[in-house]
Amino acid sequence: MLLGIFVIETQFSTRYIESVVVLDGEEVQIDILDTAGQEDYAAIRDNYFRSGEGFLCVFSITEDDSFQATQEFREQILRVKNDENIPFLLVGNKSDLQEKRKVSLAEAQGRSQQWGVPYVETSAKTRENVDKARKLIFKL
Repeated sequence: MLLGIFVIETQFSTRYIESVVVLDGEEVQIDILDTAGQEDYAAIRDNYFRSGEGFLCVFSITEDDSFQATQEFREQILRVKNDENIPFLLVGNKSDLQEKRKVSLAEAQGRSQQWGVPYVETSAKTRENVDKARKLIFKL
């Protein structure tokens, strides 16, 4: 099974990743486009979003700008997909840096409730909740 899941991050360089996860005993290939929020890729994002079957919108809890950018990405995805029910997950990354937090938990949870989507906090550094987020998108 192939499922195009796109991760929209606002903090790293652009890259394309293919990985396989086992879900309920079945291997599922995930294609991830990490756009890092770079404007250079705004034009090609529409093409990738059209083929996406689910989206993880990742921001850094230590950078308010990255959180604010999630609104624009969500609007672009909804415009391209023309489907309010597309699987979508809001992810706050860098949960290992609580002392540098700029986006409150209440603010992030409020946005996820406004959008009607789940919210998960992860740490790429410690791997906390990373697998949980990847598996959760399949269950939406």
